[in-house]
Amino acid sequence: LDEANTEAASGFFRFVIDSDDPDDLTLRQARLMGQADTLIHSTGISAAILARARADAARIVADEPPVPLPPGLTVQLRAAR
Repeated sequence: LDEANTEAASGFFRFVIDSDDPDDLTLRQARLMGQADTLIHSTGISAAILARARADAARIVADEPPVPLPPGLTVQLRAAR
């Protein structure tokens, strides 16, 4: 394994979700959701999409991320309008 990839991911990513079908997620979206320490999502995100997130990730229902951001990797999901 490449030792450069052993570090925990950190940062903030925001995605607009256009579909309730988890098969429509991009590879990047699915990968980051599976790694995220915190998942922030609006109420319009389907349970099927949320199920793709890491099971032990903190989940926050909100339209905007908290300030300051939680430590680690945070992913925000917003429903397309």
